[in-house]
Amino acid sequence: MTTYKIDPEAPVIAVYAEIKGVIIVREKMVLDTGATYTLIPWDIAETLGYDPAYSNRKVNITTASGTEKVPLISVSRISVLGKEARDIPCIVHDLPETSHVDGLLGLSFLKRFKLSIDFRAGILELE
Repeated sequence: MTTYKIDPEAPVIAVYAEIKGVIIVREKMVLDTGATYTLIPWDIAETLGYDPAYSNRKVNITTASGTEKVPLISVSRISVLGKEARDIPCIVHDLPETSHVDGLLGLSFLKRFKLSIDFRAGILELE
């Protein structure tokens, strides 16, 4: 089990994730239990060697501006707090710059682990 200190007053819970493609990148991601899929932006997907424009899998997502059809790709590996998952379905979509994070860790990643959040103690555990 990995324990991570969080700020219970912060508006989101952000962690760093290592995402693997042809290279490994380290990106700041928000835990999002309301998101079906993990989300990575276009530039990161392309840097990792994925070609989302040619993905034959697309899903509809709801954003603040409406519904959009976005590519769904399979990322070979994502590691968070020392815990790793493989072949994670991820949507490719850019977040607004004002979000100050690179992506979202949705249920396509989180469901593979036991996740505990103790806001009173300011502790997140992933096992």
